[in-house]
Amino acid sequence: MLWSALLLPLLAAPAQPNLAAIQTKMDALCEKFDGKAGYCLKIMPDGPMISRLGNRKFPTASTIKTAIMIEAINQVDEGKLKWTDVKEVPKTAERTPNMSSMWAYFLRDGVKINLDGWCNLMITYSDNTATKVVGMWVGNQAIYDRMKSFGLENTAFLSYAPSDQTFFRRWNMRYGMGMTTPIEMAKFYELIYKGKVASEAGTERIQRILGRQYWDDVVAGAAPPDVRVLSKSGAISRSRSDNAIVYGRHHYVLTLYTDDQADRRWASDNAGDLLLQQLSSIAWNGLHPERPYTPPKDAGKFAPTGGGIE
Repeated sequence: MLWSALLLPLLAAPAQPNLAAIQTKMDALCEKFDGKAGYCLKIMPDGPMISRLGNRKFPTASTIKTAIMIEAINQVDEGKLKWTDVKEVPKTAERTPNMSSMWAYFLRDGVKINLDGWCNLMITYSDNTATKVVGMWVGNQAIYDRMKSFGLENTAFLSYAPSDQTFFRRWNMRYGMGMTTPIEMAKFYELIYKGKVASEAGTERIQRILGRQYWDDVVAGAAPPDVRVLSKSGAISRSRSDNAIVYGRHHYVLTLYTDDQADRRWASDNAGDLLLQQLSSIAWNGLHPERPYTPPKDAGKFAPTGGGIE
């Protein structure tokens, strides 16, 4: 009995890993990359953190959609919206025709979708028409104010701002849909992990939606398929990104961003995509040497495609 009592504390939680070796490997890859590459890796709930270009502003691409959803959930918590409130699909000419994020683009005029449906399309499939609808519904300023309330001064949704909102329109010309830093986004996901971004029920809904990611071939793809991952990825021609909470033996948050990429092809072997996949693999395997994982040889045959719409 005494032996068991002494052993229990040792089994209760894994020792915090030494991140120095992981950082050395990740930094070496980033330094070889033809473009800017930044990241932040933090052990949850209150463990050590490493980063590279952690305070540099990067274009978010679709990773800012998590902030839009969280503002929508908070407005439901506050009684400003209902999860069942509806918005009509924009007229076809007003929709956002991105080939990999255009599910709502093909809905017939007059279709009405509720906030639940719009948020799920925006996050799970990264639908850009859904992003336009929800982003304009809750408002750029409200999203930015919410981020600042979390201590995130450089994280903002920049698209579709009214003409009098010069702050968002100015930064939109530089960063596109959104801007953030790797460290700020890691803090944001830490708050999601700790349930501090909305009510208990709202946070649980956020976590469930982030756990149903269609675009799961970066941070999520570097972990075994039975491991729970909450994530949101992004991509524009000059940048690739992914943010995630990974519930392995060591729970961790990993945020990854590139910018000014030389390789701007939309191809499976894009240099930015490959870099993020390699960084994700280093993080998982470095934190879980007892359970190393490499995706199957033919995993690329089944990578998410966006539907292959032609």
